[in-house]
Amino acid sequence: MSNESVPVLLYHHINYEDDVLSISPELFEKQLQFLKEEGYTTITAQQLGEFMTTGKKDWDKAVMITIDDGYLDTWVYAYPLLKKYGFKATVFIVTWIVEEDEYLGFNLDDYYEGKISKDMIPKCNSNFVIENGVKKKLERRLCWREIRAMDATETIDIEPHAKFHRKVYSSDKITDFNHPKDKLSAWSDILGDERLGTPNFDRKPAFSHKQFTADQELRDRLAKYVIDNGYLNFFKDKNWKDRLMSIVEDYKKEKNTDIIGKWESDEEHIRRIKSALDVARGEIRYETNKNPESFSWPWGSYTDLSLKLAKEAGFKYIFTTKPGSNSYGDPIDEIKRFGVWKKDLDWFKSRVRLYSNKIISKAYGALYRKI
Repeated sequence: MSNESVPVLLYHHINYEDDVLSISPELFEKQLQFLKEEGYTTITAQQLGEFMTTGKKDWDKAVMITIDDGYLDTWVYAYPLLKKYGFKATVFIVTWIVEEDEYLGFNLDDYYEGKISKDMIPKCNSNFVIENGVKKKLERRLCWREIRAMDATETIDIEPHAKFHRKVYSSDKITDFNHPKDKLSAWSDILGDERLGTPNFDRKPAFSHKQFTADQELRDRLAKYVIDNGYLNFFKDKNWKDRLMSIVEDYKKEKNTDIIGKWESDEEHIRRIKSALDVARGEIRYETNKNPESFSWPWGSYTDLSLKLAKEAGFKYIFTTKPGSNSYGDPIDEIKRFGVWKKDLDWFKSRVRLYSNKIISKAYGALYRKI
């Protein structure tokens, strides 16, 4: 059997933001030009799955392009540029961040066709807002009309990236209390109580960890204490953390226990994961009128249990964030991807060539894990 492997590219942002996950439209186009000049074909998850399962293919060289999350720049820049070069991509959508307003905004196609001037191309960079004294980074997001318009073409395949892209409290040891602070991304939000003054614990991705929840009574006491003592001004007292911890200690004494909450049961854990998978799949099915078969893990984080539940939910092609080869005989429920995050075109070229060869990419992976 051939040493051929199919590189699967993972993008997030195609915009002008100075962010590790952002690639400028000009660099994205240069990457597409390279793929075209090198004779690469872009393929779908189904085509990749058939190759990995049977070895059958109808191309000489292939890559698969994926874009995670569902940002506005996918519509504004990525989609028109992909069409320009005759390429395809799969876009994994976090359904809870989709904009509620239904509209079809301008994109690069409108500029190409002379309908708008360059300064009328929608701005896709993030905005910052202050909520309860907390600074949040809000990315510009797609709406369902834009999603449906892209999915109706052969260029874009819309698939689920879960309902939520959140974390859970994964420890029962208090690390801090929720307080006003810089919080640069909504991805740091949790499936839990984030009221000011409530206890904070270690946070881990929701598909790979059980959830700990502090007692409602304790959380209510702490949140009320903050409100009654100046709310945002409360945190100007240098001893604010000690004051909140004393409430926790009094609560423990009152209850005669050091236990301040509970872990979700095995059944609750399974039910939460199944619900997140089923709801996301159902929303994509409702909006696009198809049965989604592909899924990518938020943060690339999963367990044997969540993988089993994803397959039971109807997902056949499941994508990770693990770099590596995708060759005949490799599992289609753990498809490897490499993140395109460097601003260096030569780096991109070397990675595409690296992950196009099964033997070289596996050797590189074995070496990389040791250093």
